[in-house]
Amino acid sequence: MTQQSPSRNPKLIIIGAGFAGIELAQKLKHAPYDITILDRHNYHTFQPLLYQVATGGLEAETIAFPIRKILQDQKNIHFIMADVLTINPDKKTVETSVGLFDFDILVLATGATTNFFNDKQIEHFAMGMKSVPEALSLR
Repeated sequence: MTQQSPSRNPKLIIIGAGFAGIELAQKLKHAPYDITILDRHNYHTFQPLLYQVATGGLEAETIAFPIRKILQDQKNIHFIMADVLTINPDKKTVETSVGLFDFDILVLATGATTNFFNDKQIEHFAMGMKSVPEALSLR
């Protein structure tokens, strides 16, 4: 399955629906692009409050917002929940768990991972807190 563009506008793929991916998509609301956001989750996490979820101060659903709802007013964008498997810059394609997408412009906004500073013991025994599932596990 290859993504088909409904218009002649350049195809822009944003991988990641965190703060950077959502902000870029919103800034391009009226831009002449056909925008596709790819993310493995169908929600955006407000990470500054993850500690509240981990400590039981908030429920997870209060800091996780549906991506489609955030971007519902944008006509030039659609969201696809998928895992990105391979990026082929020469062919300008992104292979995902739901199919192959071609692009003119690709933006990687995948966020960050927990840094254990190359300490294998800390990495083995400590838990990260960059996602809702990790915060719930800590709880």
